[in-house]
Formats: sequence, C-alpha cells, structure tokens
Amino acid sequence: MAYSLPTDVFLLLEEAFNQDRAKAQVFARAIEGSIQAIETQVEQRITDKKENLKSELYNELRTELATKEFVRAEINELRAEIRAEISELRTEIHTEINKLRAEINAVRLEVASLRSDIKQNSMLLKILIGLAIFGLTLFNPAFVKLVELIMK
Repeated sequence: MAYSLPTDVFLLLEEAFNQDRAKAQVFARAIEGSIQAIETQVEQRITDKKENLKSELYNELRTELATKEFVRAEINELRAEIRAEISELRTEIHTEINKLRAEINAVRLEVASLRSDIKQNSMLLKILIGLAIFGLTLFNPAFVKLVELIMK
C-alpha cells in the first residue's frame, strides 16, 4: 500500500525549503519511501512473529492435547473393557438362568410328586369312606333285619 504525505505536511516542507517545490517533493518522496520501507519491515516482522507464535502454539498444544491416535487407542481400550464386561455379564446371566431352570425343574418334580401323593391319598380316602359306609351299614340293626328278611 503506497503512502503519501498529507497536503498540509507537504506545504510545511515546501515552506521549510523556501518555496522550492522540487526539493520539497524529493524530500516528501524520501519520507514516503522511508515510511513505506518501515511499513514493509513491520509487516514482515508481524508475519514472522505470527508464524513463530503459530508454530510455538502448535507445539505446545500438540503436547497438551490428545492426539487422534491417543483418543482412538483410549476408545478401543474402552470398547475392549465394555465387551469384556458384557461377556462377563452374559456368562453370569446364563449361569443364573441355568440355576433358575434347575430350580423350576425341581419344583416341577415336587409338584408331580405331590400330585401322585394326592392321588394316592384320594384313593385311600375313597376306600376308607367305602369301608366306613360298609361297616356302618353292616352293623346297623335295621340292615341286619333287612338281610335276615331277605335270607329267609
């Protein structure tokens, strides 16, 4: 970007050189060139400092922040741990399910045994009731008379 002196500064230079416009213009160009050179140097220094700061910041951040590889390794490690936990839980669940199945089968066997016992007891109860009825009727005096009458 070209720099030019303001007109009031140029007029002061012209006045300082006793109204010699050519000398004032040469001096003004020298000042403008100097300002331009300073500006260029400043821009270059700013660019250099910016690059240096950028490089330093990148290096510091690189050591401080996690890299993609580190994050991926951590994620893979966590996945492996989760898979191991899931596998362990599945094993525990299968073990518990097998225990429950064994308990259910034991209960079923007990129920079957109880049903068999109930059927036996029911049969015995029917026999006992039959015997009681038979005994009561056999030793009933009215029944005895009835049997005597039939037998005669």
